[in-house]
Amino acid sequence: DNEVPLLVKELRTRLHLTQEQFAQRIGVTYSTINHWENGKRSPQPFLLRRLREMRAEVCVDPDGE
Repeated sequence: DNEVPLLVKELRTRLHLTQEQFAQRIGVTYSTINHWENGKRSPQPFLLRRLREMRAEVCVDPDGE
């Protein structure tokens, strides 16, 4: 399943963050983000929920369209 790598990459791209910056924002290490994005590891369930919540927040159209 490649949901996590795509999700992490999508969020980082939309937020214009490096892996290091994204790691700080999530509260994990750079290497954790790197492993997630490369499909080597998956986040704990509570972190995966948080990533999905972030995607929902980021993907909402500000104009409501």
